[in-house]
Amino acid sequence: MTRIYFKCSWIFFLGFCLALTFTCTKAEAGFFSKNDKKAKLIIVFLDMSGSTNKDRKSIYKNAFDMIYKKLDQDDRIVVGTITSHSYIDFKPRVDEKIPKKSIWVNRLKYEKNLTRTRKKIKKEVNRLLSYKHGTRQTEILNSLNIADTIFHNEKNRMKILVLLSDMIQDSREYKFDKTRITNKYIENLIKNRKKQELIPDLKGVKIYVAGASASGSRKFRAVKLLWTRYFKTCNADFSTHRYGHSLLEFENNDN
Repeated sequence: MTRIYFKCSWIFFLGFCLALTFTCTKAEAGFFSKNDKKAKLIIVFLDMSGSTNKDRKSIYKNAFDMIYKKLDQDDRIVVGTITSHSYIDFKPRVDEKIPKKSIWVNRLKYEKNLTRTRKKIKKEVNRLLSYKHGTRQTEILNSLNIADTIFHNEKNRMKILVLLSDMIQDSREYKFDKTRITNKYIENLIKNRKKQELIPDLKGVKIYVAGASASGSRKFRAVKLLWTRYFKTCNADFSTHRYGHSLLEFENNDN
């Protein structure tokens, strides 16, 4: 009788261990399962001109909230500013990679690293968004050349550029707010940039614009047309549906 009881207990214990192992293995398999989504390199440029002071606290903040939700494992996010000296002394304010799940890193350690990375990104972004005084001029055109440099060495990640800007270039060469933007003006701008070999190669780069503004609807449409043609010249992946005052959608299927 004792032998039978011992045998049944052993069988029960063995079954329990097998079930526990199966459950744990299944859970770990789910945690370490292959992510079908392609990792992304997201570059976000913030316009720091005085005309965008209010936008940084509202439109730009909301845009970052949407971007945060789309950050996934192995994604890289680079955040920089658009100022009058961006092209000369550009330095990323954020350049972080979201931790990647691995069989060599347990769940708790992964989640700890993930939380630490996200906090680090948000802390620096909030610091930028809290700036109360902006620069007088903005080199939006040249910021695209900086993006080209960063994207150039990226071979595997999907490339995304987010411009948080009113898109009103204000520099020595181009002052969109004080210029009547016509087809001829756009043609000459592109021609001059080509002549100076300053057209960036943004092939395969998906572009979003949020914060776009102008003194009136006619000016808004003219500036939008200028950037649409310029992005096309750069071979970028751009749709006018991704150009607006607010970032209404980010990386949804219908984009």
